[in-house]
Amino acid sequence: MKGYYAYPTTPSDPTKYVVIEGLGTSARDVRNHADLKVEQTLDLSELSTLLINQESATTPLYDYLDIYFRNPQSPITAKVALTDGSVKEFVDIGHQLPSDVGEYYQRFIESFERNSIFPKMTLQKVCLLILEKGKDLVLPYLNKDKKRGTPIAAGLALFKEQVFTGTVLDPKESLLLTLLMGERGTNARITYMWEKDGKKLPVSLDVIRVKKKWKIEEKGTTATVHLKYNLNVNIEEYPHDRLYKNIVRKDVDKFLTKKVQEDVEGVLKKLQDAQSDPLGVGLKVRAFHPKVWDKNWGEKFAQLTLKPEMKITIERTGILQ
Repeated sequence: MKGYYAYPTTPSDPTKYVVIEGLGTSARDVRNHADLKVEQTLDLSELSTLLINQESATTPLYDYLDIYFRNPQSPITAKVALTDGSVKEFVDIGHQLPSDVGEYYQRFIESFERNSIFPKMTLQKVCLLILEKGKDLVLPYLNKDKKRGTPIAAGLALFKEQVFTGTVLDPKESLLLTLLMGERGTNARITYMWEKDGKKLPVSLDVIRVKKKWKIEEKGTTATVHLKYNLNVNIEEYPHDRLYKNIVRKDVDKFLTKKVQEDVEGVLKKLQDAQSDPLGVGLKVRAFHPKVWDKNWGEKFAQLTLKPEMKITIERTGILQ
């Protein structure tokens, strides 16, 4: 097992750092080995971001995180993310950063939380979810810009219990999943292309409010899950104009409802194919429908009939009519 730690070379300038590599048979052993290479013990209380290679996440995640959960000095607000490729490539960026590496990634992830691409996910929340029965974990998944060497938000990685399924939702799918989970951030912007009068023009919306209502219809040992969502939106871009007309607004409502419905159906199919339940359907089933519940919940979740019903309502149109 390998671990990499970004270690500042001068206390006065955290942007100057070296990457310390540790080798060992466990996460604790790796850290002990890394401690041998610095003049003082690595301080876990300074941890701001924990990056995990996607290959490592194909084995139980708790094996890597136990050391952090048990240590009272570990900051429970630290961010956790998966990387596409070696963690070293993401830590050893190779050029000057505006802050230390950990803080850089923390701010990077938080910016996508504000834009609803990622749900808010901390070390504490990860600990709770990987031990939860009936709800699965999702983590930010990072690619790397090969030219600049900087990270790219690739989307959300789906987990089945403690193991990465290999499925990654793209940013738009991730945003929709975040909304379905009730984790909307400050903004939630989506753009669709609408062809009208022979022209293709963009329609951009920002989701203001999400209301959900679930209903589970039990059918023996299986169930149909009705997932009803009402999304109130602000139109941020609409070159067709004339949204002040009710007939035009209704047309846009209908168009957006159709597009979001199709995309949500695609997201739910990916969840079931991956046997991953980040929505927490299993929590409802376990509590109120014990005949449907199965200890191998991922397999049972994939067999359920999920019926989403999305409705878009334009609430605001900006300062223009």
